[in-house]
Amino acid sequence: MRPSRALRLYYGATFSLGLLLTVPLAHWVRADDVGMRGAAILILSVNVLFVMILPLVMDWAESRYFKARFLAMEDVAKDNPELATLLTSQCEKLSLPGLKLAVVDEGNQEELFSYGLWRNNPRLILSNQFLKGSIEKEVAPSVEAELTRFANQDHTLVFLLFAGFQVMVQNLLVYFMSLGTATVPFIN
Repeated sequence: MRPSRALRLYYGATFSLGLLLTVPLAHWVRADDVGMRGAAILILSVNVLFVMILPLVMDWAESRYFKARFLAMEDVAKDNPELATLLTSQCEKLSLPGLKLAVVDEGNQEELFSYGLWRNNPRLILSNQFLKGSIEKEVAPSVEAELTRFANQDHTLVFLLFAGFQVMVQNLLVYFMSLGTATVPFIN
């Protein structure tokens, strides 16, 4: 499994959990236990929670499934000062504080991948091969491109879209529930 696939699995699981939440919320809205706005705020709050625990879940997945070890820049500088210099200069250029590396020992891990929350606490996943060898000319642009992608990405938008779709599904469920229990007045 690749780190990008782990992120997609997290997206799918959180979207599915959000959709499952819409069923009881639709029932509670129909029973007037919760208002429509309250249900929408609850769905939004759950998705904000999913955004906030994303780095924790990814850290856990990295250490559990990829057997990654996390290194600070000082540790990287001991093994590969050229890589540490490249990473430090790129982080300063992009204003990324506190980069940590998740180093994967398996040789089949060729993918560079980064994640974090709101440009804070960035993590860069790379193979152990990057630490041992010298920085080649084709590796440096890949590292720079990945850190630039991280600086420009925001997972919050994805989860806001999830929340919007889940609110629409919840409203549709309320509507269809009201159709099923509607009474037809008798005509005199």
